Amino acid sequence: MADPLVEKLTTGEWSPERFRRHLRERGTPLVERVSADEVDVTFVDEPGDDMTVTLAVVIGPRIGFNPIGTEFVPVAGTPFRVLTLRMRSDLRFSYVFSRRGPTGEDTRLPDPSNPPPRFSQCSVERFSGASVAVLPDALPLPWLDRAEARPAPALEAAVLASESLGDERSVWVSMPPGDFSDQSALPFVIHLDGTPEHSAPSVRDALVRAGLIRPCAVVLVGQPAAQRDKELLCNPAFSDMLVQELLPWLHRRYPLSRDPGDVALAGESFGGLCAGWTVLHHPTTFGNAILQSPSCGYHPDLRWGTGAGELLRRTPVPTLIADYSAAETAPVRVFHDVGELESSNTHSRWLDHVLTGKGYDTLYREFAGGHDYAWWRGMFADALLWCFPLAGGDRSQA
Repeated sequence: MADPLVEKLTTGEWSPERFRRHLRERGTPLVERVSADEVDVTFVDEPGDDMTVTLAVVIGPRIGFNPIGTEFVPVAGTPFRVLTLRMRSDLRFSYVFSRRGPTGEDTRLPDPSNPPPRFSQCSVERFSGASVAVLPDALPLPWLDRAEARPAPALEAAVLASESLGDERSVWVSMPPGDFSDQSALPFVIHLDGTPEHSAPSVRDALVRAGLIRPCAVVLVGQPAAQRDKELLCNPAFSDMLVQELLPWLHRRYPLSRDPGDVALAGESFGGLCAGWTVLHHPTTFGNAILQSPSCGYHPDLRWGTGAGELLRRTPVPTLIADYSAAETAPVRVFHDVGELESSNTHSRWLDHVLTGKGYDTLYREFAGGHDYAWWRGMFADALLWCFPLAGGDRSQA
């Protein structure tokens, strides 16, 4: 069934210009409820006569944009093309349009009527520059909305040269709002896969201003692209660098706490895997782990995308799960979220079962989406509420 507004366009009740004005004012996609928990979602594009258009979404088995094979269909007598999909009404997801011209080359771009949010402009190629759809029953992310509405906080940029790894990386540090003396002992979170566009400092500022968390510093650690898949995969050398080089470097420059309970290590995807593994093996340094869609299924003897036949022949327990299972319960706290619709949630549930069984202080969340910054940015507020609540505050707000 066509969206009611598209019907008005089709029947001539609305002119193309009126429809275009509505899209500018109200945005897209167009959403029509069809049942208590389902909606019809209509995506609209105006690509030009010689183009075909398809959709790609950050929902599905692939990390990044998963193509939807159905092409947008023309609205007769107009320059518009539309695609309507029936979806769960509680989804939040990133998406892009793929336009293909006569030469056969695809151009990926955000929805022209739904510009990417500020924190979608990250430098991680497989996620950057996407539009975000928030369907009517999606869990609200109020702290992300507040962060989006304010200017980005100041960052101090530096380069950390590692003698042990023989490389260097960018590091960005954001101090919380307020004035702090050299004698302060601020809690802080180190975020792996950091970029200067990351939302973490802005989300932190929104929570601090609301009086919900302790003022804390945010440290964004860049990963050299060529080294990311080596450094973040339960790599002892990289974890040692964080403890032996990054931490002393930070303490020389900023008034940061030395109490492990005031230190959190955070990451998404491979970064979440690294954060969980590092905290387990260095509990006297890091007292908190923030794991967002961590790659819990990683094991060096298993290839990503391994087929079912290979899994039947060879099924080692994933490294992070095996290590938490084997080790004595460490004095660390773990915040852990994952998308219901991403392939890694089975392993995340397994890890949560292990953590709970071993008596860890842990909070596990599943959100209605995929392996997606559209959720991670906002759920990070829940992580900060969990790790650094204001003294006497109610951690249940997380």
